Amino acid sequence: MTDISIVTVEEQPLLAARTSATFTEVPAKLLPLMERVGAFVREHGVEGAGRNIWFYRDVSGGRMEVDVGIQAPASTEAADGLVRSATPAGRCAHAVLHGDYSEIPRVHQAIHQWCAEQNLALAGPCWEVYGDWHDDPAKRRTDMYHLLA
Repeated sequence: MTDISIVTVEEQPLLAARTSATFTEVPAKLLPLMERVGAFVREHGVEGAGRNIWFYRDVSGGRMEVDVGIQAPASTEAADGLVRSATPAGRCAHAVLHGDYSEIPRVHQAIHQWCAEQNLALAGPCWEVYGDWHDDPAKRRTDMYHLLA
């Protein structure tokens, strides 16, 4: 059982690598991009860098337009093929996964089902905010947000 609630969130500025992927290409295509963004942040000493975020700007027809990034102050300059992006502010359906990342698709499906049952329309964009890494999957935390229309 996944606990889902409605929360209001602020915009989160990101420094990200932008790509298009199919569901079957995740995470193989996105993990190297996350490494690239992380390396940029470390090499350039980006002040105020925060959590890793995978921001799915658009998901339709089996493809997704995604920004794989790190929370970074809006003043951070993008270079080396990276872009400035931001998750939107607004009301979201929110769930937390404590466990292995392989469960992420199940939680997204649960959010979709819950929203349908609550007669809540989804706006389209959704994102995952990753907590600190733990070798023990039970100690991993991933927050998932789906923007409501």
